[in-house]
Amino acid sequence: MKILVSISIVFLQFASIIECTSSPIQPFATYRNETELIENVADLWWTVDDVRMEITFELHVRTTGWIALGIGLAEDVTNNADIGIGWIDTNGKLYFEDRHSSGFVLPIKDPTTQDWFGLQGQEENNWTAIQFKRALDTKDNMDLPIQSGTNVVLFAYGLIDPNPDITYHEDRRITRMFPLWKP
Repeated sequence: MKILVSISIVFLQFASIIECTSSPIQPFATYRNETELIENVADLWWTVDDVRMEITFELHVRTTGWIALGIGLAEDVTNNADIGIGWIDTNGKLYFEDRHSSGFVLPIKDPTTQDWFGLQGQEENNWTAIQFKRALDTKDNMDLPIQSGTNVVLFAYGLIDPNPDITYHEDRRITRMFPLWKP
């Protein structure tokens, strides 16, 4: 009986991990952290490299359009937000851009330096998966540092690829506060 109870507990713990993400695409790597941003719509994985002082993200979204993840300020989320936006074109090519938002307007391409880097991506079964990275502190005045402890994380997506620029996300966005990094 004791063995059956132990197996049941392990199975329930394993099942709860599986339910945490909904993407049918396997992540490109193994990560230390994961969360389901929106149930059956968006999953996020990430790991911080304490030696290189950079963070690698992987974002999966149920769309074949553009996807975005950003860092904002707690007191004014969309003003001065640092955002990475990516998409996969019809030929399977990954595009990824460092952008900056200064309010409820189209985020502009960072005119100083591109500090968000797309690593790899794919589209499968109407889902887009992109792995990308950036430094915890880029030292770019158009970017926000990723702080130790709780960060404001922005997420949005569009239904189509940019042509020539991203379309408005409408209600396909969220803001969450959670820790990304603890030294």
